[in-house]
Order: sequence, then structure tokens, then C-alpha cells
Amino acid sequence: MDKIVWISALTYIVLITLLIVIYYVSKGLSRIIVSLIGITALALLTWTLIDNKIMDYQDANIGLGLVFYFVWIVTIFLFLFALIMSFRSKRKR
Repeated sequence: MDKIVWISALTYIVLITLLIVIYYVSKGLSRIIVSLIGITALALLTWTLIDNKIMDYQDANIGLGLVFYFVWIVTIFLFLFALIMSFRSKRKR
């Protein structure tokens, strides 16, 4: 299989897992905002992957690389947010 398929599949799995964890750990407005940010990142990655498959560029697709970097940065911030919310909820118990 193509390397981009493995990278995108791993990115989807990690981001969807983080969204599920954040949904159960956070409450209120932060749950909605973080969920929208994660869903937007997933939609942007999906749109860029479809565009890359349709266009079939001969050279490097800079936009695809930038979208992957953006989604990975968003994933890191969501992971940190999930850790913070998890520690807060355990501290309140």
C-alpha cells in the first residue's frame, strides 16, 4: 500500500480516539468547541486527501503536507487538552 494511506489511517485513528476521549472527559462549552475543532480537522484532511487522489499531481503536493502538519498540531493540542481535563476530573473526585 501507499505510504500516504498508512499515514492518513493512523492520523484518523488517533484523532477519532482523542475526540471520543475528550467527549467523555470534558463538559459544557469546551466539549462543543473541541469537538468542532476536531471534526473540522478531520473534514479538512479528508477533503485534501480526496483532492490529492483526484488531481494526481506529478510533483510534491505542498498543500497535503501542510494539512498533515496542521492536523498533527491540532491532534497534539487535543491530546494535551484531554490530559488536562482528565487530571482535573480526577482531582475533583
